[in-house]
Amino acid sequence: MAWTDFIELREEERRTTSGRSDFERDQDRIIFSSSFRRLNDKTQVLPIPETYFVHNRMTHSIETSCVGRSLGKVVGERVLEAADPGWKPVQSRDLGALIQAACLAHDIGNPPFGHSGEDAISAFFERRPEVLAGLDEGQRKDFTSFEGNAQGFRIISSLSAGLRLTANTRAAFTKYPKESVVAGGYQRPEDGMRRDQKKYGAFRSEAASLEALMESFQLPRLSGTGLAFARHPFAYLVEAADDVCYLIIDLEDAVRLGIIPLMEVEEALMAIIDANPDDRSRRGKAEASASRDDNERIAGLRARAINSLIFQCAEVFASRKDEIYRGAYAGSFTLEIPSAQALAGIQQVSMDKLYRYRPVQEIEAAGFEVLGGILDILVEALLMRNEAPAAYEADRRARARLDLFPELGPVPGEERYAALRRITDYVSGMTDSYAVSIYRRLRGMELPRMY
Repeated sequence: MAWTDFIELREEERRTTSGRSDFERDQDRIIFSSSFRRLNDKTQVLPIPETYFVHNRMTHSIETSCVGRSLGKVVGERVLEAADPGWKPVQSRDLGALIQAACLAHDIGNPPFGHSGEDAISAFFERRPEVLAGLDEGQRKDFTSFEGNAQGFRIISSLSAGLRLTANTRAAFTKYPKESVVAGGYQRPEDGMRRDQKKYGAFRSEAASLEALMESFQLPRLSGTGLAFARHPFAYLVEAADDVCYLIIDLEDAVRLGIIPLMEVEEALMAIIDANPDDRSRRGKAEASASRDDNERIAGLRARAINSLIFQCAEVFASRKDEIYRGAYAGSFTLEIPSAQALAGIQQVSMDKLYRYRPVQEIEAAGFEVLGGILDILVEALLMRNEAPAAYEADRRARARLDLFPELGPVPGEERYAALRRITDYVSGMTDSYAVSIYRRLRGMELPRMY
Protein backbone atom coordinates (compact mmCIF):
# COMPACT_ATOMS: atom_id res chain seq x y z
CA MET A 1 0.00 0.00 0.00
CA ALA A 2 1.03 3.61 -0.57
CA TRP A 3 0.80 6.26 2.14
CA THR A 4 -2.30 7.61 0.39
CA ASP A 5 -4.05 4.27 0.92
CA PHE A 6 -4.01 4.84 4.67
CA ILE A 7 -6.12 7.98 4.31
CA GLU A 8 -8.12 7.38 1.13
CA LEU A 9 -11.67 6.28 1.88
CA ARG A 10 -12.99 2.91 0.85
CA GLU A 11 -15.14 3.33 -2.23
CA GLU A 12 -18.26 2.03 -0.46
CA GLU A 13 -17.79 4.60 2.34
CA ARG A 14 -17.77 7.69 0.17
CA ARG A 15 -20.70 10.01 0.78
CA THR A 16 -21.92 13.10 -0.97
CA THR A 17 -21.77 15.78 1.69
CA SER A 18 -22.12 19.52 1.54
CA GLY A 19 -19.59 21.73 3.29
CA ARG A 20 -17.74 19.05 5.25
CA SER A 21 -15.35 16.21 4.57
CA ASP A 22 -16.00 12.57 5.46
CA PHE A 23 -13.69 12.87 8.47
CA GLU A 24 -15.45 16.02 9.62
CA ARG A 25 -18.67 14.03 9.39
CA ASP A 26 -17.05 11.43 11.65
CA GLN A 27 -16.28 14.19 14.16
CA ASP A 28 -19.89 15.38 14.14
CA ARG A 29 -21.23 11.87 14.67
CA ILE A 30 -18.94 11.32 17.64
CA ILE A 31 -19.72 14.68 19.26
CA PHE A 32 -23.49 14.22 18.89
CA SER A 33 -23.41 10.68 20.30
CA SER A 34 -24.70 9.95 23.81
CA SER A 35 -21.47 8.08 24.61
CA PHE A 36 -19.46 11.24 24.00
CA ARG A 37 -21.86 13.48 25.94
CA ARG A 38 -21.55 11.24 28.98
CA LEU A 39 -17.81 11.96 29.11
CA ASN A 40 -18.75 15.37 30.54
CA ASP A 41 -19.49 13.64 33.87
CA LYS A 42 -16.63 11.17 33.92
CA THR A 43 -13.50 11.81 35.94
CA GLN A 44 -10.23 12.57 34.20
CA VAL A 45 -8.06 12.69 37.35
CA LEU A 46 -9.32 15.26 39.84
CA PRO A 47 -12.78 15.80 41.34
CA ILE A 48 -14.30 19.12 40.33
CA PRO A 49 -13.58 21.79 42.98
CA GLU A 50 -15.62 24.93 43.61
CA THR A 51 -12.93 27.40 42.60
CA TYR A 52 -11.58 26.02 39.33
CA PHE A 53 -13.03 23.81 36.62
CA VAL A 54 -10.62 20.90 36.22
CA HIS A 55 -10.62 18.72 33.15
CA ASN A 56 -13.07 15.87 32.78
CA ARG A 57 -13.04 13.17 30.08
CA MET A 58 -14.92 15.38 27.63
CA THR A 59 -12.69 18.45 27.92
CA HIS A 60 -9.63 16.17 27.77
CA SER A 61 -10.98 14.54 24.59
CA ILE A 62 -11.74 17.89 22.95
CA GLU A 63 -8.29 19.29 23.75
CA THR A 64 -6.62 16.07 22.60
CA SER A 65 -8.54 16.36 19.32
CA CYS A 66 -7.19 19.89 18.79
CA VAL A 67 -3.63 18.72 19.39
CA GLY A 68 -4.25 15.75 17.10
CA ARG A 69 -5.56 18.00 14.33
CA SER A 70 -2.45 20.18 14.49
CA LEU A 71 -0.13 17.18 14.65
CA GLY A 72 -1.86 15.55 11.68
CA LYS A 73 -1.60 18.71 9.58
CA VAL A 74 2.09 19.17 10.41
CA VAL A 75 2.83 15.55 9.50
CA GLY A 76 0.83 15.87 6.29
CA GLU A 77 2.58 19.05 5.22
CA ARG A 78 6.13 18.18 6.26
CA VAL A 79 6.33 14.43 5.79
CA LEU A 80 3.74 12.79 3.63
CA GLU A 81 3.53 15.36 0.83
CA ALA A 82 7.29 15.22 0.44
CA ALA A 83 7.45 11.42 0.71
CA ASP A 84 4.74 10.67 -1.84
CA PRO A 85 4.52 12.66 -5.09
CA GLY A 86 0.90 11.58 -5.39
CA TRP A 87 -0.03 13.22 -2.11
CA LYS A 88 -2.49 16.00 -2.74
CA PRO A 89 -2.06 19.28 -0.80
CA VAL A 90 -5.67 19.15 0.42
CA GLN A 91 -4.94 15.85 2.15
CA SER A 92 -2.74 17.41 4.81
CA ARG A 93 -5.93 19.07 6.04
CA ASP A 94 -7.77 15.77 5.67
CA LEU A 95 -5.14 14.01 7.76
CA GLY A 96 -5.63 16.61 10.49
CA ALA A 97 -9.40 16.01 10.37
CA LEU A 98 -8.91 12.23 10.51
CA ILE A 99 -6.64 12.40 13.56
CA GLN A 100 -9.01 14.89 15.19
CA ALA A 101 -11.95 12.49 14.77
CA ALA A 102 -10.04 9.53 16.22
CA CYS A 103 -8.84 11.68 19.15
CA LEU A 104 -12.40 12.79 19.93
CA ALA A 105 -13.35 9.13 20.33
CA HIS A 106 -10.21 7.90 22.06
CA ASP A 107 -11.75 7.82 25.59
CA ILE A 108 -15.32 7.05 24.58
CA GLY A 109 -15.22 3.58 26.16
CA ASN A 110 -13.82 4.62 29.53
CA PRO A 111 -16.01 3.74 32.53
CA PRO A 112 -16.81 6.07 35.45
CA PHE A 113 -14.13 7.10 37.98
CA GLY A 114 -11.17 7.32 35.61
CA HIS A 115 -8.87 4.37 35.04
CA SER A 116 -9.78 3.04 38.48
CA GLY A 117 -13.17 2.22 36.97
CA GLU A 118 -11.47 -0.33 34.71
CA ASP A 119 -9.76 -1.83 37.75
CA ALA A 120 -13.04 -1.91 39.66
CA ILE A 121 -14.84 -3.86 36.92
CA SER A 122 -11.89 -6.24 36.59
CA ALA A 123 -11.68 -6.76 40.35
CA PHE A 124 -15.36 -7.70 40.56
CA PHE A 125 -14.97 -10.52 38.05
CA GLU A 126 -11.67 -11.66 39.57
CA ARG A 127 -13.32 -12.18 42.95
CA ARG A 128 -16.41 -13.81 41.41
CA PRO A 129 -14.94 -16.53 39.15
CA GLU A 130 -18.14 -18.57 39.35
CA VAL A 131 -19.86 -15.85 37.31
CA LEU A 132 -17.53 -16.67 34.41
CA ALA A 133 -18.20 -20.42 34.48
CA GLY A 134 -18.39 -21.93 31.00
CA LEU A 135 -16.45 -19.13 29.29
CA ASP A 136 -13.19 -19.80 27.50
CA GLU A 137 -9.89 -18.15 28.45
CA GLY A 138 -10.26 -15.20 26.11
CA GLN A 139 -13.84 -14.51 27.12
CA ARG A 140 -12.90 -14.59 30.82
CA LYS A 141 -9.97 -12.24 30.22
CA ASP A 142 -12.35 -9.74 28.59
CA PHE A 143 -13.92 -9.30 32.04
CA THR A 144 -11.09 -9.97 34.52
CA SER A 145 -8.91 -7.49 32.64
CA PHE A 146 -11.58 -5.04 31.49
CA GLU A 147 -10.17 -2.58 28.97
CA GLY A 148 -11.66 0.82 28.12
CA ASN A 149 -9.95 0.79 24.72
CA ALA A 150 -11.81 -2.41 23.80
CA GLN A 151 -15.06 -0.95 25.09
CA GLY A 152 -14.44 2.09 22.90
CA PHE A 153 -13.84 -0.10 19.85
CA ARG A 154 -17.11 -1.87 20.65
CA ILE A 155 -18.94 1.46 20.77
CA ILE A 156 -17.57 2.76 17.47
CA SER A 157 -17.99 -0.54 15.65
CA SER A 158 -20.76 -2.99 16.51
CA LEU A 159 -22.41 -1.73 19.69
CA SER A 160 -23.43 1.65 18.25
CA ALA A 161 -23.46 0.83 14.58
CA GLY A 162 -25.42 4.03 14.00
CA LEU A 163 -22.16 6.00 14.26
CA ARG A 164 -21.01 4.49 10.95
CA LEU A 165 -17.53 5.98 11.18
CA THR A 166 -15.11 5.55 8.32
CA ALA A 167 -12.69 2.64 8.44
CA ASN A 168 -9.84 5.16 8.54
CA THR A 169 -11.07 6.78 11.76
CA ARG A 170 -11.76 3.41 13.38
CA ALA A 171 -8.30 2.14 12.47
CA ALA A 172 -6.55 5.29 13.71
CA PHE A 173 -8.56 4.98 16.94
CA THR A 174 -7.33 1.41 17.54
CA LYS A 175 -4.34 1.89 19.81
CA TYR A 176 -3.94 -1.81 20.66
CA PRO A 177 -4.98 -3.93 17.65
CA LYS A 178 -5.22 -7.28 19.40
CA GLU A 179 -7.68 -9.34 21.41
CA SER A 180 -7.29 -10.10 25.09
CA VAL A 181 -5.68 -13.53 24.59
CA VAL A 182 -3.55 -14.13 21.49
CA ALA A 183 -4.24 -17.79 20.74
CA GLY A 184 -1.14 -19.65 19.58
CA GLY A 185 1.16 -16.79 20.62
CA TYR A 186 3.18 -14.42 18.48
CA GLN A 187 5.12 -15.45 15.39
CA ARG A 188 8.16 -13.81 17.00
CA PRO A 189 8.32 -13.71 20.83
CA GLU A 190 9.68 -10.16 20.77
CA ASP A 191 6.49 -8.94 19.09
CA GLY A 192 4.65 -9.53 22.33
CA MET A 193 6.79 -6.77 23.89
CA ARG A 194 5.81 -4.14 21.34
CA ARG A 195 4.11 -1.04 22.74
CA ASP A 196 1.09 -1.59 20.49
CA GLN A 197 0.66 -5.00 22.16
CA LYS A 198 0.89 -3.69 25.73
CA LYS A 199 -2.89 -3.91 26.21
CA TYR A 200 -5.71 -5.17 24.04
CA GLY A 201 -8.19 -3.25 21.93
CA ALA A 202 -11.06 -5.61 21.10
CA PHE A 203 -13.22 -7.99 23.09
CA ARG A 204 -13.98 -11.44 21.72
CA SER A 205 -17.37 -10.11 20.62
CA GLU A 206 -15.62 -7.65 18.25
CA ALA A 207 -12.80 -9.95 17.11
CA ALA A 208 -14.22 -10.37 13.62
CA SER A 209 -14.65 -6.59 13.26
CA LEU A 210 -11.04 -6.00 14.33
CA GLU A 211 -9.71 -8.63 11.93
CA ALA A 212 -11.67 -7.28 8.97
CA LEU A 213 -10.61 -3.69 9.72
CA MET A 214 -6.90 -4.41 10.10
CA GLU A 215 -6.78 -6.66 7.04
CA SER A 216 -8.54 -4.01 4.94
CA PHE A 217 -5.43 -1.84 5.44
CA GLN A 218 -3.09 -4.80 4.89
CA LEU A 219 -1.52 -4.27 8.31
CA PRO A 220 1.07 -6.90 9.30
CA ARG A 221 -0.28 -9.78 11.35
CA LEU A 222 1.89 -10.58 14.35
CA SER A 223 0.29 -13.93 15.19
CA GLY A 224 -0.35 -16.83 12.88
CA THR A 225 -3.49 -18.05 14.63
CA GLY A 226 -4.54 -15.33 17.10
CA LEU A 227 -5.58 -11.75 16.48
CA ALA A 228 -2.61 -9.42 16.87
CA PHE A 229 -1.74 -6.77 14.29
CA ALA A 230 0.67 -3.88 13.91
CA ARG A 231 -0.97 -0.50 14.41
CA HIS A 232 -2.37 1.62 11.64
CA PRO A 233 0.35 4.28 11.12
CA PHE A 234 -1.89 7.16 12.14
CA ALA A 235 -2.76 5.53 15.48
CA TYR A 236 0.71 6.66 16.61
CA LEU A 237 -0.36 10.27 16.06
CA VAL A 238 -3.51 9.74 18.15
CA GLU A 239 -1.44 8.20 20.94
CA ALA A 240 1.05 11.08 20.83
CA ALA A 241 -1.72 13.70 21.06
CA ASP A 242 -3.22 11.88 24.06
CA ASP A 243 0.16 11.56 25.79
CA VAL A 244 0.94 15.24 25.29
CA CYS A 245 -2.41 16.36 26.69
CA TYR A 246 -2.60 14.19 29.75
CA LEU A 247 1.01 14.88 30.75
CA ILE A 248 0.83 18.65 30.35
CA ILE A 249 -2.80 19.51 31.06
CA ASP A 250 -3.17 17.32 34.16
CA LEU A 251 -0.10 19.17 35.41
CA GLU A 252 -1.73 22.54 34.72
CA ASP A 253 -4.75 21.53 36.81
CA ALA A 254 -2.46 20.46 39.65
CA VAL A 255 -0.54 23.75 39.59
CA ARG A 256 -3.70 25.87 39.48
CA LEU A 257 -5.09 24.01 42.49
CA GLY A 258 -1.86 24.38 44.45
CA ILE A 259 -1.19 20.62 44.55
CA ILE A 260 2.13 20.99 42.72
CA PRO A 261 4.14 24.25 43.02
CA LEU A 262 4.94 25.79 39.65
CA MET A 263 8.60 26.13 40.60
CA GLU A 264 8.89 22.32 40.72
CA VAL A 265 8.02 21.91 37.04
CA GLU A 266 8.81 25.26 35.45
CA GLU A 267 12.31 24.27 34.43
CA ALA A 268 11.06 21.11 32.73
CA LEU A 269 8.39 23.05 30.84
CA MET A 270 10.97 25.62 29.72
CA ALA A 271 13.20 22.79 28.50
CA ILE A 272 10.31 21.45 26.41
CA ILE A 273 9.70 24.87 24.89
CA ASP A 274 13.41 25.25 24.17
CA ALA A 275 13.52 21.93 22.31
CA ASN A 276 11.00 23.05 19.69
CA PRO A 277 12.52 22.39 16.24
CA ASP A 278 10.29 25.13 14.87
CA ASP A 279 12.02 28.54 14.56
CA ARG A 280 9.27 30.36 16.44
CA SER A 281 10.12 28.68 19.75
CA ARG A 282 12.20 31.63 21.01
CA ARG A 283 9.27 33.97 20.67
CA GLY A 284 7.07 31.42 22.45
CA LYS A 285 9.50 31.15 25.35
CA ALA A 286 9.66 34.91 25.73
CA GLU A 287 5.86 35.17 25.79
CA ALA A 288 5.60 32.40 28.38
CA SER A 289 8.21 34.06 30.56
CA ALA A 290 6.41 37.41 30.48
CA SER A 291 3.35 36.15 32.37
CA ARG A 292 2.76 37.86 35.71
CA ASP A 293 1.16 35.40 38.15
CA ASP A 294 1.35 31.62 38.42
CA ASN A 295 -2.01 31.02 36.74
CA GLU A 296 -1.08 33.12 33.72
CA ARG A 297 2.38 31.64 33.70
CA ILE A 298 1.27 28.00 33.75
CA ALA A 299 -1.25 28.75 30.98
CA GLY A 300 1.49 30.28 28.82
CA LEU A 301 3.92 27.49 29.56
CA ARG A 302 1.26 24.86 28.84
CA ALA A 303 0.39 26.37 25.47
CA ARG A 304 4.03 26.73 24.37
CA ALA A 305 5.02 23.32 25.65
CA ILE A 306 2.20 21.63 23.74
CA ASN A 307 3.12 23.55 20.60
CA SER A 308 6.73 22.41 20.97
CA LEU A 309 5.72 18.79 21.55
CA ILE A 310 3.60 18.77 18.40
CA PHE A 311 6.60 19.65 16.26
CA GLN A 312 8.88 17.26 18.14
CA CYS A 313 6.46 14.36 17.61
CA ALA A 314 6.13 15.24 13.94
CA GLU A 315 9.91 14.99 13.62
CA VAL A 316 9.85 11.49 15.14
CA PHE A 317 7.20 10.46 12.62
CA ALA A 318 9.41 11.83 9.83
CA SER A 319 12.49 9.98 11.03
CA ARG A 320 10.60 6.73 11.60
CA LYS A 321 8.18 6.89 8.69
CA ASP A 322 9.58 3.87 6.84
CA GLU A 323 9.35 1.65 9.94
CA ILE A 324 5.90 2.98 10.70
CA TYR A 325 4.76 2.33 7.13
CA ARG A 326 5.98 -1.29 7.26
CA GLY A 327 4.45 -1.92 10.68
CA ALA A 328 7.91 -2.48 12.15
CA TYR A 329 7.88 0.49 14.53
CA ALA A 330 7.06 -0.57 18.08
CA GLY A 331 7.88 2.47 20.22
CA SER A 332 6.28 5.71 21.39
CA PHE A 333 6.96 9.21 20.07
CA THR A 334 7.04 10.84 23.51
CA LEU A 335 9.84 8.46 24.55
CA GLU A 336 12.01 9.46 21.58
CA ILE A 337 11.60 13.21 21.33
CA PRO A 338 14.32 15.60 22.63
CA SER A 339 12.03 16.46 25.56
CA ALA A 340 11.59 12.83 26.66
CA GLN A 341 13.60 13.34 29.84
CA ALA A 342 11.72 16.51 30.77
CA LEU A 343 8.40 14.71 30.21
CA ALA A 344 9.58 11.81 32.36
CA GLY A 345 10.36 14.27 35.16
CA ILE A 346 6.90 15.83 34.86
CA GLN A 347 5.29 12.41 34.90
CA GLN A 348 7.19 11.42 38.04
CA VAL A 349 6.16 14.60 39.86
CA SER A 350 2.54 13.94 38.82
CA MET A 351 2.77 10.35 40.03
CA ASP A 352 4.19 11.41 43.39
CA LYS A 353 1.99 14.42 44.10
CA LEU A 354 -1.07 14.41 41.85
CA TYR A 355 -2.11 10.79 41.41
CA ARG A 356 -1.46 10.14 45.12
CA TYR A 357 -3.38 13.24 46.17
CA ARG A 358 -5.98 12.16 48.72
CA PRO A 359 -9.13 13.23 46.77
CA VAL A 360 -7.81 11.33 43.72
CA GLN A 361 -7.30 8.22 45.83
CA GLU A 362 -10.75 8.66 47.35
CA ILE A 363 -12.29 8.64 43.87
CA GLU A 364 -10.44 5.42 43.09
CA ALA A 365 -11.65 3.79 46.31
CA ALA A 366 -15.21 4.95 45.63
CA GLY A 367 -15.06 3.43 42.16
CA PHE A 368 -14.35 -0.02 43.59
CA GLU A 369 -17.24 0.20 46.02
CA VAL A 370 -19.78 1.76 43.66
CA LEU A 371 -19.12 -0.20 40.48
CA GLY A 372 -18.46 -3.44 42.36
CA GLY A 373 -21.71 -3.00 44.28
CA ILE A 374 -23.76 -2.31 41.14
CA LEU A 375 -22.25 -5.30 39.33
CA ASP A 376 -22.96 -7.55 42.32
CA ILE A 377 -26.64 -6.71 42.09
CA LEU A 378 -27.08 -6.71 38.31
CA VAL A 379 -25.03 -9.81 37.51
CA GLU A 380 -26.78 -11.94 40.14
CA ALA A 381 -30.26 -10.88 39.07
CA LEU A 382 -29.73 -11.07 35.31
CA LEU A 383 -28.04 -14.48 35.36
CA MET A 384 -30.78 -15.80 37.64
CA ARG A 385 -33.44 -14.56 35.22
CA ASN A 386 -31.65 -16.07 32.21
CA GLU A 387 -30.57 -19.39 33.70
CA ALA A 388 -32.92 -20.10 36.63
CA PRO A 389 -36.24 -18.49 35.69
CA ALA A 390 -38.23 -20.32 38.35
CA ALA A 391 -35.92 -19.13 41.11
CA TYR A 392 -36.02 -15.62 39.62
CA GLU A 393 -39.82 -15.50 39.63
CA ALA A 394 -39.79 -16.55 43.27
CA ASP A 395 -37.19 -13.96 44.26
CA ARG A 396 -39.02 -10.66 44.73
CA ARG A 397 -35.83 -8.81 45.58
CA ALA A 398 -34.07 -9.81 42.34
CA ARG A 399 -37.13 -8.93 40.25
CA ALA A 400 -37.59 -5.57 41.96
CA ARG A 401 -33.99 -4.66 41.28
CA LEU A 402 -33.85 -5.76 37.66
CA ASP A 403 -37.19 -4.12 36.85
CA LEU A 404 -35.42 -0.80 37.43
CA PHE A 405 -33.26 -1.41 34.36
CA PRO A 406 -35.39 -1.81 31.21
CA GLU A 407 -32.15 -1.53 29.21
CA LEU A 408 -31.30 -4.99 30.53
CA GLY A 409 -34.58 -6.57 29.49
CA PRO A 410 -34.66 -10.25 28.51
CA VAL A 411 -33.06 -11.44 25.26
CA PRO A 412 -34.32 -14.88 24.19
CA GLY A 413 -31.57 -17.50 24.00
CA GLU A 414 -28.92 -15.14 25.34
CA GLU A 415 -25.68 -16.89 26.30
CA ARG A 416 -23.75 -16.00 29.46
CA TYR A 417 -20.92 -14.14 27.69
CA ALA A 418 -23.40 -11.93 25.82
CA ALA A 419 -25.38 -11.27 29.00
CA LEU A 420 -22.26 -10.18 30.91
CA ARG A 421 -21.20 -8.09 27.94
CA ARG A 422 -24.51 -6.23 28.08
CA ILE A 423 -24.10 -5.57 31.80
CA THR A 424 -20.57 -4.16 31.38
CA ASP A 425 -21.82 -2.06 28.46
CA TYR A 426 -24.40 -0.54 30.75
CA VAL A 427 -22.20 -0.04 33.80
CA SER A 428 -19.20 1.32 31.88
CA GLY A 429 -21.51 3.77 30.12
CA MET A 430 -22.67 5.33 33.39
CA THR A 431 -21.51 8.77 34.41
CA ASP A 432 -19.83 9.23 37.79
CA SER A 433 -22.83 10.92 39.40
CA TYR A 434 -25.38 8.48 37.98
CA ALA A 435 -23.33 5.50 39.19
CA VAL A 436 -23.17 6.96 42.71
CA SER A 437 -26.89 7.78 42.69
CA ILE A 438 -28.01 4.36 41.45
CA TYR A 439 -25.69 2.59 43.90
CA ARG A 440 -27.10 4.54 46.85
CA ARG A 441 -30.67 3.82 45.79
CA LEU A 442 -30.08 0.11 45.18
CA ARG A 443 -28.46 -0.17 48.60
CA GLY A 444 -31.34 1.69 50.27
CA MET A 445 -29.06 4.57 51.30
CA GLU A 446 -31.13 7.15 49.39
CA LEU A 447 -34.74 7.32 48.33
CA PRO A 448 -35.86 8.72 44.98
CA ARG A 449 -37.37 12.21 44.82
CA MET A 450 -40.11 13.61 42.65
CA TYR A 451 -39.13 16.75 40.80
